[in-house]
Amino acid sequence: MEKLVLTPRGFSNIPIEAEVITPDAFAGRTVKEIRAMRVHYGNREVEMSEYIHVQGKVAETPAEQFIVVDGDARHIKYIGRGMTEGRIVVQGDAGMHTGSQMSGGDITVAGDASDWAGAEMKGGLLRVLGDSGNQLGAAYRGSSEGMTGGCIVVNGSAGSEAGISMRRGMIVVGGATGPFTGAHMNGGEIFVFGLLGRRAGAQAKGNGGFIAALGGAAEVLPTYTYEATYAPGFMTLYLRQLTDNLGVTDAARYIGAPLKRYRGDMAVGGSAEILVAEKDQA
Repeated sequence: MEKLVLTPRGFSNIPIEAEVITPDAFAGRTVKEIRAMRVHYGNREVEMSEYIHVQGKVAETPAEQFIVVDGDARHIKYIGRGMTEGRIVVQGDAGMHTGSQMSGGDITVAGDASDWAGAEMKGGLLRVLGDSGNQLGAAYRGSSEGMTGGCIVVNGSAGSEAGISMRRGMIVVGGATGPFTGAHMNGGEIFVFGLLGRRAGAQAKGNGGFIAALGGAAEVLPTYTYEATYAPGFMTLYLRQLTDNLGVTDAARYIGAPLKRYRGDMAVGGSAEILVAEKDQA
């Protein structure tokens, strides 16, 4: 892969909206052309080179393009938005909407990711080594669909409304989540290895979707019905996939662990599942 390094010229309290930072937009161009691409700095449209230094090699195709954002990018929004191929590594914190609506490729954030990371994601892999903000993998306001594919792995914790209205795909959170995790979900899988936040699965309809609260749950809504405590075989397959393919080391110790199964949200006639680990498996 050809490596292109983007270095923010210092931190700014004014956000930069840089939807152009994708392998799709960069591939096949010259470094000079990339430097001249337009981004929004506050309410001004400027050349990217004014606030972000660009150097390295440009690939002919998006699949061959490797982008490194070298520095604090908390103020840079939309990194990797809509990307279809290639790879991005942010060697620090990333701003809002990182990986939103991406359909392929691979993004790694070495630090924390701000709100709306992976929003309405369609495919690919988004990995956050620190914490994520609110609305991880969620639907934008007014939209009926959140994630419809792909995988998000957060090593740390996630804020409120993770996985809102998700239809397919997978979200894995190594720490705790805030309230309304998986609300309105109608498919997909959410794994939480810390404490699952309150109001999880509110108005979820199901369609095969589930939330696995492996670190316990702050509460289970009364509109969910307890059905059984068991060790489902399909969970073993998922946990092995998390261990072997995604490097989620905590997953292996829950293989064969008893889980309490709750089904709901009965308030909307749903058949989603919340699976709560019966006790810590440490």
